[in-house]
Amino acid sequence: MKRIVRAACTVFVTAAAASAQTRPAAPILRARHAAPTVKVKVFHVAGSLTLIGWDRDSIVVRGRVSRGDGFYLSGSDSGVKFGVESRVPEREDPLPCDLVMYLPRRAQLSVKTVSASVTASDVSGWFYSVSGNLRLSGSATSLDAQTMSGTLDMAVTSPWVRARTGSGHLLLRGSPQDVDVATVSGTLDFAATGVLRAQAVSVTGDIHYVGAPARGSIADFSTHSGAVEFVMPASASGVFTLSSMSGPIENAFRQIRPAGSPTQGMRITLGRGDSQVTVRTFKGAIRLRTQ
Repeated sequence: MKRIVRAACTVFVTAAAASAQTRPAAPILRARHAAPTVKVKVFHVAGSLTLIGWDRDSIVVRGRVSRGDGFYLSGSDSGVKFGVESRVPEREDPLPCDLVMYLPRRAQLSVKTVSASVTASDVSGWFYSVSGNLRLSGSATSLDAQTMSGTLDMAVTSPWVRARTGSGHLLLRGSPQDVDVATVSGTLDFAATGVLRAQAVSVTGDIHYVGAPARGSIADFSTHSGAVEFVMPASASGVFTLSSMSGPIENAFRQIRPAGSPTQGMRITLGRGDSQVTVRTFKGAIRLRTQ
């Protein structure tokens, strides 16, 4: 009889533990008043984070966290911080979860994740992730985004944009004015319009430019061993200074008579020369193609 009772207790405890593990995550819904220029600090380890700017003087967070993890949102009207932390002694990091945050458009963000992907719209500030993907869109006063191995996709309108990625793909779209973007080995796609000042750098990654330089703009593109390719319409206007130590230089604008050697460097003037573009590589190829 004692064996039967012990066996029954063991089955009951095991079933209870399994039931606790399969329970749905606890819902989270927090809201608080916030100043229009509130500073928001976020730390989110894994899962996903969606940030949406809106025209209200409040912060609202929705989502779910796993059992054993705690959600916090604390601070004052001028500064708050929120995130998820593990409350299980034997588990240092919280489990992946998905959170959505609405906050004033003029707020200043400081966001840090490990592997969580971030999607943000109409917000400004600093974004960093180790391996998570960053996707930023809409209007912002300034943006500084960095990820070591994740993808960085920016389609923004902003006076100032700075973006860095190591091995991830970096895509820049929208119409920022002042741009500083770089990769180590990842491909850099530059498809933004209306840029007045630009610096695009890569060590071994290729750089692709699609569009036409804005009138009065100054841009510098450089890579050590990657290729640099410009795809532009026939109406593009600018002075292009191209140089490569050992890579070839290909010019598809045949109607233009460039000055210099196609194996060392050349200077090409398109249209009225309304912009200044400098392209430098050490071993990579430089190609100018018509759109």
